[in-house]
Amino acid sequence: MIKRPCGGKNPEESGTMSEKNLAFIGARGAGKSRISRKLGKLTGRTVLSTDTLISYEANGESIPSLVKREGWASFREREYNILKKVSLMNGIIIDCGGGILIEAPRENDPEQKETLSQRKIDILKSSATVIYVKRDIDWLIKKVAGDPSRPDLSDDYRALLLRRLPWYEDAADVILDMLELQTDQVLDMLIERFELKLS
Repeated sequence: MIKRPCGGKNPEESGTMSEKNLAFIGARGAGKSRISRKLGKLTGRTVLSTDTLISYEANGESIPSLVKREGWASFREREYNILKKVSLMNGIIIDCGGGILIEAPRENDPEQKETLSQRKIDILKSSATVIYVKRDIDWLIKKVAGDPSRPDLSDDYRALLLRRLPWYEDAADVILDMLELQTDQVLDMLIERFELKLS
């Protein structure tokens, strides 16, 4: 089902939906890119992937290579700068990386734990309706296991997901529970809910 978390402003109340961006968030492998691409094709909206834009600005360097060379703190700052740029655009679909709501651990943090990035949430919400693509933890772990195109996050991906999933849900204006939905159903529901014009 599609639902809006209790509390918070209805996304349709701020700006017209023809101008409002749609930003898809969620864990890596949840299906954000697939939904974004298909929705973009149906509606003619431009689809921008934050990871692709970061790679482009790094002269085509892959995300895993970039993270290995610069570290997570630098990568998270690159994400923030990309969000500032795409937030200036209207009527686009933003395919966000899995860690888009995350700040890297501070150097002086003895536990070296990542934290929620309120500055990124604020930028996303300033121009976009934030849509969380929700998946079961076991499904996500199986989906991304051994994928060389994705940077290594940690030895305990389950613990990381348990920490992050509530952050996605709290930041979202709309939640897509993919346990109950197929991609084509999601597309039809999004088009109807946001009155998107087909190309």
